[in-house]
Amino acid sequence: IYGREAEVIFPPVEVQRFHRSGRPDNFFLIVSRLSFYKRLDLAIRAFNTLGLPLKIIGSGPAFEFLRNLARPNVNFLGRTSDAELAEYYAGCKALIFPGVEDFGLAPLEANAAGRPVIAFQGGGALDTVSPGISGLFFSEHSVESLVEAVRVLEDGRFDFKPDKIREHALRFDKAVFKDKFLKFLNELPFPEKVNLPTRGIKLI
Repeated sequence: IYGREAEVIFPPVEVQRFHRSGRPDNFFLIVSRLSFYKRLDLAIRAFNTLGLPLKIIGSGPAFEFLRNLARPNVNFLGRTSDAELAEYYAGCKALIFPGVEDFGLAPLEANAAGRPVIAFQGGGALDTVSPGISGLFFSEHSVESLVEAVRVLEDGRFDFKPDKIREHALRFDKAVFKDKFLKFLNELPFPEKVNLPTRGIKLI
């Protein structure tokens, strides 16, 4: 927009809040605000077709619409505690991330629990999902494209390793964010004198 280069420092993820499970359960997971633009309708239609268990954590204005769309294999869990959320992340087969976000914490939280992500190939997921290591992409906003991606995961074409997935998430840990942010601030040129237009502001 402005034609200027910018250094990007990704938001912090509290990786230590999440843990790996010895063996995941047989369900897929969505963790999201239930808003229309997040394209949860696409995920529900895909899982209606697949018939596989899908659990959805979150609340929001699209709840009634999405619930009416869903078949019995899709369960809405509403809001959960942090401890319950960590257990669902650790227990899922994979997280489904169908929308386009500027960043998106849920994929990295699932990765922190050692679980892969199936994400739409766009937005912040391009920065946070490493195909074949932490998850895989589907390329079109269509039921068919998402169904195919889920079947790829189900067929075992990728040998996802929980340790490698969590290692990927650690690249976005809050300690990494702190180090990068402080390094960025320390490298800024600090002016000797600044003429501030507003009274009462001091440079310290």
